[in-house]
Amino acid sequence: MEKNIGIALDQAVPGHDTIPLSPYYFWPRKDAWEELKELLESKPWISQKQMIILLNQATDIINLWQQSGGNLS
Repeated sequence: MEKNIGIALDQAVPGHDTIPLSPYYFWPRKDAWEELKELLESKPWISQKQMIILLNQATDIINLWQQSGGNLS
């Protein structure tokens, strides 16, 4: 696990806490970006624009993790 990064989505509910929207997807053990994309595509209430924003954020996190050599602590 030391050389993997976990990515998960939570949904913020105004006036409440957050609700888990996805399980953790671990990259590079699996293609976390592709798994996240499939999950988002299965949620008809997530707009295409929001899906692109979320996937771009996941890409940024993965790239940052790679550039750090897997050490973001």
